Amino acid sequence: MLVFIGGLIEWVVDFVTDVWLVRKKRSLKNRPENTWNKAAEDVALVDGLTTALLAFAVVVFVVIHFVVGLSLGVSLSLSIAPALLYCCYRWIKLMNG
Repeated sequence: MLVFIGGLIEWVVDFVTDVWLVRKKRSLKNRPENTWNKAAEDVALVDGLTTALLAFAVVVFVVIHFVVGLSLGVSLSLSIAPALLYCCYRWIKLMNG
């Protein structure tokens, strides 16, 4: 039970920190500030996209590794590495946008 509560608190703090970072980065670049709602919407979109994409990448990894029979390194390279690169690209785009 304590692990669940700790994870929930960590998720909330992480989300609020991400929203604050997006707003702070935007203000440092002399751009008009977004409302907290707009920044939270952008962060939630990236978080949701990241979660869904990485879950899909894990499924692809399992299929490639166990069904097709490719090695561990090749399976990771073909499934999870492109998903991680795209998620990093989206995060950088969010921070710069």
